[in-house]
Amino acid sequence: MLYYDLGRDITAYTTDRTIGRDGNKIREALGAQKAAFFYPHQTHTDRVYRVDEAFLAEDAGRQKEILEGVDAVITDLPDVVLGISTADCIPVLVYDKEHHAAAAIHAGWRGTVLRIVEKAIDMMQWEFGTDASQCTAAIGPGISQESFEVGEEVLRQFTEAGFQMEGVTTWMPNSRKDELPAMKPHIDIKEVNRRQLMSKGIDAQKITISSIDTFTDERYFSARREQKGTVKCGRILTGFMLKGRV
Repeated sequence: MLYYDLGRDITAYTTDRTIGRDGNKIREALGAQKAAFFYPHQTHTDRVYRVDEAFLAEDAGRQKEILEGVDAVITDLPDVVLGISTADCIPVLVYDKEHHAAAAIHAGWRGTVLRIVEKAIDMMQWEFGTDASQCTAAIGPGISQESFEVGEEVLRQFTEAGFQMEGVTTWMPNSRKDELPAMKPHIDIKEVNRRQLMSKGIDAQKITISSIDTFTDERYFSARREQKGTVKCGRILTGFMLKGRV
């Protein structure tokens, strides 16, 4: 397990492939064997959902239905283990110490284009009164710029969405040497999401960024490296548990 220091009243983590999304192993590692445990079924949207007491009161089937198509979860409930799953996409955590609330955000390139990080912070502000300037954040293991080769159509979606791509895009030789074009863009997707965090007011000094590249580090699942056709790879989980305050 990889842990992040976001504050003394929150435990923030990323699993590796030995744990994946196994709720029992995650709760054991957090010392919270009896805690409720949830993660959404993500579909690369910009949907953010607040896990509250009303959600906990629903039966398991309804909870699964509610979390379908959700790509970020927020809560201010203690002793609930939440997370989002990734296998190259960028996991982002935000913690609001003042209101004891947090977010776990799945930011693949599509969600990043949709500005899901900004929208999750906006929802925290709406639901909890969060002031982003008082928050800490972590960007977890995900694909690096060197490994994230994309087509020009992907780069175009960022520019058309108003992103300034200078400094986060570089052109490198096509990994498929027998195909054109000879050069293809590589996007620093972690940096794009860091800029979103800062655009909402989170101080750069309060943002932790993992240097782990899931494409090259085999301790972690990588869809780009491992998924072939109908063969799917596993997922790691990045999330948090808020501790109860006395």
